Amino acid sequence: MTALGAFNTQLIRFFEELNGTYPEERDILNGLEAIRAAKKINPKLILDLFWENVCKDLDEKIADEDADFVMQYAKDKISNKYNEMSPALMIFDKYWHTMSQDNQTAIWKYLKVLCVLCKKARETGTRY
Repeated sequence: MTALGAFNTQLIRFFEELNGTYPEERDILNGLEAIRAAKKINPKLILDLFWENVCKDLDEKIADEDADFVMQYAKDKISNKYNEMSPALMIFDKYWHTMSQDNQTAIWKYLKVLCVLCKKARETGTRY
């Protein structure tokens, strides 16, 4: 599997987990469906969206598990521009303080892995 394929697969798993945990959040399901569709049509688009809206600005803060910074970033980003990554960012603002420690840990792990895969896929861009 290519780095891009691994990234897309992991991002879909992340959204599936979020959807399973928060089935009442229609935006998560819509984001999942949009990501699945984009994977079939233009898988690099998903990578670019994640890079621009999450990894580029949050990689270090995710590594440090700085929830306060990520929450503020999510509020700012969502208020200025909505895209397929917005539902994942919304989780921080809407649920973080009431979320179990296990769920918080799982989200940090997903985000850390996604950032690593995103950077790797961008580095090996010629093999998309």
